Amino acid sequence: MCILYLNFRLAYLHEGLEPKIVHRDVKSSNILLDGQWNARVSDFGLAKLLCSEASYVTTRVMGTFGYVAPEYARTGMLNERSDVYSFGVLVMEMITGRTPVDYTRPTAEVNLVEWLKRMVAERRVEEVLDPTLPEAPPSKVLKRAVLAALRCVDPDAAQRPTMGHVVHMLEDDLRFRDELQLARGLSTHASASASSGSYEREE
Repeated sequence: MCILYLNFRLAYLHEGLEPKIVHRDVKSSNILLDGQWNARVSDFGLAKLLCSEASYVTTRVMGTFGYVAPEYARTGMLNERSDVYSFGVLVMEMITGRTPVDYTRPTAEVNLVEWLKRMVAERRVEEVLDPTLPEAPPSKVLKRAVLAALRCVDPDAAQRPTMGHVVHMLEDDLRFRDELQLARGLSTHASASASSGSYEREE
């Protein structure tokens, strides 16, 4: 179950360790899948430790364009809600089969987050699904996943759910068949995402 396994692992990094670990570069090319479609988070080269006494850490802005939380990009103030934003973009990518930023698309569709928000506002959720999936998930499952992703990319970081919260949002409705389809989408489009630009790594 790709989304939930990834969700559990990020929740553990944020809520099961002291100090917590903020990955800082959650994206499709940093997610590895085993033979059972279980997700593993890779490449901790940009990760930062965040003690419970601190609400954030200030760093040079790192990560991959399209996945970086807006408040972190503006201020360099990093906490676990930055990873939540990146996870939301990743879920959108898995659902739609689109990369976070795609300049080959019409202007209104270049930014995945803004396009998906607009499609939901226009009640066109069914149209966002990756057309290459062999079978569409039930409408209820799709809408639940889209809603969770939208909450994760809330422009107000304080309004984003924790990763533990996202687990509860997803675990009741996402079944193995639907997870497998989304995982196939992730696998298919991971190489395309890897080609998108990245911020410079710290020395």
